[in-house]
Amino acid sequence: MNKDAVTKIIEAALRGGDKSPGLFDLPKVMLLKAELQACTSINDVLAIIDTHRALISKAFGLSGAVIEETMRKLKALEK
Repeated sequence: MNKDAVTKIIEAALRGGDKSPGLFDLPKVMLLKAELQACTSINDVLAIIDTHRALISKAFGLSGAVIEETMRKLKALEK
């Protein structure tokens, strides 16, 4: 897994959101970041994003479509 490419895709999506994590979401987001950094495969990354979809959407102001597009881009890295 190319961690740099994964990071760039995720960061680009998060920058496209219209919010920043609030005080109460920040600890959850930091735990999510640690989980993502510990991943060793794209499938692990996708599973974590899918599990925490509601938090990601709420904390960063991302639509479901943006999250789906991000997951599609990540899946394309597997090939």
